[in-house]
Amino acid sequence: MYTIYDVMLLIPVILLASWWWRTSQQKTLAVEAARHYCAQRQLQFLDESLVFRRYRREGFKPHRRLCRLYEFDYSPDGRSRETGEIVLHGYRVLRVVLHGGVLEITQY
Repeated sequence: MYTIYDVMLLIPVILLASWWWRTSQQKTLAVEAARHYCAQRQLQFLDESLVFRRYRREGFKPHRRLCRLYEFDYSPDGRSRETGEIVLHGYRVLRVVLHGGVLEITQY
């Protein structure tokens, strides 16, 4: 039989596992969004990966929300390397920003 102490030890493990699962699903979604975004604009999505940079609060009061900011690399011509970023709130892509020669911001 389980005691209350066993349950108390199990709760943080379950919370950590669910946070990890949700984070990995969000990153997979962000990779797919970056790949699709680059394909639409005939850009090469480099390394087929992205990097989590930070959490950021987006929006105006009282509708502020915590978002994730991911960074990825792309190439417009196959020789240069440019940086872009994707902002996610939950499982929704809010914005894609390309930091190439001309700053391009796409709102969703």
